[in-house]
Amino acid sequence: MKTKVSRRRFLQTGTAAVGGLVAAGSIPLKAEAPAFSAKKVPPGERLRFGIIGVGMQGSGLLANAISLPGVECVAAADLYDGRHVLAKEITGNPALFTTRDYRKILDRKDIDCIIAAVPDHWHRKIVVDACDAGKDVYIEKPMSHKVSDGFDMVEAARRNNRIVMVGSQRVSSTLCAKAREMYQNGAIGEVSMIELTLGRNDPTGAWQYPPPPDLSPQTLDWDTWLNGAPKIPF
Repeated sequence: MKTKVSRRRFLQTGTAAVGGLVAAGSIPLKAEAPAFSAKKVPPGERLRFGIIGVGMQGSGLLANAISLPGVECVAAADLYDGRHVLAKEITGNPALFTTRDYRKILDRKDIDCIIAAVPDHWHRKIVVDACDAGKDVYIEKPMSHKVSDGFDMVEAARRNNRIVMVGSQRVSSTLCAKAREMYQNGAIGEVSMIELTLGRNDPTGAWQYPPPPDLSPQTLDWDTWLNGAPKIPF
């Protein structure tokens, strides 16, 4: 369902939507203790997730997620076969279930939630499908390029009582949590200006890198990857 959104509606609902996300815990306001103890995580209480998209961002999210106690990756989906191999290497599980079709992950009853690190034009469909399948979702930024898509995702989360968290540059990191703690404790005094510099002055930092040598129409489902984007040849 596509929703036409006027500027008036956007302004009227924006504040309420943010407030709802905060109340639901989707936007954390303070650092939380890990949900699981490394010493007390019976198999039946582990958080089992699937990852959709194991590229540059997804592979980093996967590595970080499985480093948490009590968290287990049980499936990975990517339209490029080379990422299936990468997911198995990161998890250290050569038997990890991998697929090109993310819906096979959503169909599994043993999966609690998903991490989605996919191209922006895929965000709406995967979030809505995941919520309808009863999965909580961590979706990469930006949530959407269209306000109407954002409303569809929020509606899907509310309709299914699901948690949807939008990842934004390190706002959930322990570094930001520590900085907030120091500010609240008065350790750094009155703050009048914040200056941040991030050096990425190289081809990799600018996301300019060659495709994998084996990338081809045989190893990548190019037509599905486009998913509504302008049709261009591989």
